[in-house]
Amino acid sequence: MKKSMFLIVVISFLGLMQQEMAHAQTESSYEAMEGVTSAKTVFDFRISDSDKAMAHLNLIHKMIEDPSLVIEGEQPEIIIVLIGPSVNLVSTDNMKSDSGSQNDIAEKISAMDSDGIRFEICMAAAHALDVSADSILPEIVQVENGWISLIGYQQNGYSMIADF
Repeated sequence: MKKSMFLIVVISFLGLMQQEMAHAQTESSYEAMEGVTSAKTVFDFRISDSDKAMAHLNLIHKMIEDPSLVIEGEQPEIIIVLIGPSVNLVSTDNMKSDSGSQNDIAEKISAMDSDGIRFEICMAAAHALDVSADSILPEIVQVENGWISLIGYQQNGYSMIADF
C-alpha cells in the first residue's frame, strides 16, 4: 500500500513537473521586458558577408512579430542603419555581378520595408567604398553620416544594437 501510494505521488509530481516544463518551453517571456512601454530599436549594421547579413536580416525581420516586442498592440519600431562595409550589399551595381545572395538581400529589404522596418545608409561610407548614390536600393534613405543618425535615434529613446 505504501509503495503504491508513493508511486502515485511520484507519478503525480512528475506529471506536474512535465506540464510546468512544457509551459516554460512554450511561453516566451523576457524578464527584461517587464515594465517596458515601447520597443524602439536602431541597429548599427556593419556586416559585409552576404550570407551572414541575410541571417541577421531574417532574425531582425522576425522581431517585428515577436509577442514580447508587441506592446499594447503596437509593433516595435525598428531602424537599420547601414554603415561601413555593409553598404556594398545594397548597391544594384554590385548585384549585377553577384551570384544571387545580394539579390536575396534586396528582396528581404523590400519585404522588411513593407512590414515597417526602416533603413538608412551612411553616404560617407558609401562614397569611401565607391558605392554610387544612384545604385542604392530605393527603400533605403540616404544620410550623410550614419553615426549622426545613431546619435539622434538614441537621444530619441531608441535602444542601439551593434550588429557587426
